[in-house]
Amino acid sequence: ISKFARDKGFSEKGYRVVNNMGRNGGQTVFHIHFHLLAERRFTWPPG
Repeated sequence: ISKFARDKGFSEKGYRVVNNMGRNGGQTVFHIHFHLLAERRFTWPPG
């Protein structure tokens, strides 16, 4: 993940990695995957 972020130019300003797993993580097809989120300010609570 860090190499991909560096290759895309996200490392300097920062990014976040999100992992959703299982039914309570919102999955309907159960597998592990990651989201790399960059170049956007996120608010709390989300949405």
